[in-house]
Amino acid sequence: MYDARQIANWFVERAKRDGRVLSIMQLLKLVYISHGWHLEMRKAPLIYNKIEAWKYGPVIPDVYNAFRVQGIDAVSEVAVPQAPIAPHDDNLLEQIYRIYGHMTAMRLSDLTHEPNGPWDMSTRRWGYFAPIPNDLIQAHYEFKRANPR
Repeated sequence: MYDARQIANWFVERAKRDGRVLSIMQLLKLVYISHGWHLEMRKAPLIYNKIEAWKYGPVIPDVYNAFRVQGIDAVSEVAVPQAPIAPHDDNLLEQIYRIYGHMTAMRLSDLTHEPNGPWDMSTRRWGYFAPIPNDLIQAHYEFKRANPR
């Protein structure tokens, strides 16, 4: 498992290689989506940080708090202990970036606000700022794999 800020740094650096800058909202959604697909594929979490159901979707407070001082965009990496990212995880992150990395923040937000998805279920059950448990995230991504659109 990784610190979510390290995964966020991976996306910041990857976008830079394309001459792009990601918004913090895009960054949060990309880390969340990566975590969801990792749960689906590996049956284990990608990140150990807590995920909460905020008004505008799933948020990893550690990532939000680390990057928000940069403004709307995540222009540079943040200081965080860096463990080597395993090749299979690096491959997953690259796939997530290729599929989702060019989507707007609003499009990514729409994807994480799906009816009966983890954010929706958590906010209906427990309200805003409630944790979104990994079992809800994993079940959602398993459903997505079994029922592609």
